[in-house]
Amino acid sequence: MKLSVAIATYNGADYIEEQLDSVLKQTRALDEVIICDDCSKDNTVAIVEAFICKHNLQSKWSIEVNVKNLGFGSNFFKAITKTTGDIIFFCDQDDIWTLNRVEAMTEAMERNPAILMLGSEYEPFESTADAYKVSSKDLVKFKNDHSLEHLKLQAKNIFIGYLGSCMCIRRSFFSLIKPYWFEGWAHDEFVWKLALVLDGAYVYHGITVRRRLHSSNTSMGKMRNLIKRINFLEDLLRGHEAALRLAKDNAKGHEAIRLLEKNIESVKLRIELLKEKKYLNTLPLVFRYFRYYHSQKSIPVELYMAIRG
Repeated sequence: MKLSVAIATYNGADYIEEQLDSVLKQTRALDEVIICDDCSKDNTVAIVEAFICKHNLQSKWSIEVNVKNLGFGSNFFKAITKTTGDIIFFCDQDDIWTLNRVEAMTEAMERNPAILMLGSEYEPFESTADAYKVSSKDLVKFKNDHSLEHLKLQAKNIFIGYLGSCMCIRRSFFSLIKPYWFEGWAHDEFVWKLALVLDGAYVYHGITVRRRLHSSNTSMGKMRNLIKRINFLEDLLRGHEAALRLAKDNAKGHEAIRLLEKNIESVKLRIELLKEKKYLNTLPLVFRYFRYYHSQKSIPVELYMAIRG
């Protein structure tokens, strides 16, 4: 079984070498590492090229610099498309892999052909004084007992529940869902949601990544800006609609289709509230679509944002 890693880099000079070193030292060797750089303004590319040269990895590792900046989601998607392995590991530029990450997760995939996407747990550590904090509710579900959990498509987990940097996927799964991707859709939310639709989402309850927390973490910024919140919801809507098409194309049951339709209805109401100041949308959102929110705090927050403008 061929094993690949997809890495998206952008201005990652501070931490990229330590991450690459943890990838290189895995107890189960990788067959290829594909790195796509999104026009970094620091010396990320030079550091990566020097690392590849130093360890004579030219036959298995490569870095390509984009002609123009694609943005995080599209750059990662590009890196994934360039891999050729049967299993593709996602890798951020600033974390540190545990030495047996590839071995543990590959063995789980080999033993369970039903797994399309496999997430795992992480251990956070702070590297700057102003680092973002990880919410306790994000860590409480971690067990680190090396068990395997099959996740079903439900209202409570349709929103991504594990880090993309802790995921791996099957090539066959990616080939199937690739046509449903849209420009800018975050790679991790993309595979998470569509794996749930196809009943192939699993979690390995073991720590495989040390997650570095710092002030520039891409995934931890808040969406308190009205325009950013609207953009987020519009992408969320497109993601739900893509998942619904996949469910219908693969003859998934009425329950899954209805769940996706309800999520679509709720997001449309939220967008109308923010863009068109339809304050009365808050009533159905509270009394009919309450369970389709990732966070219940979003209801008063979005009403306040709509009023404030």
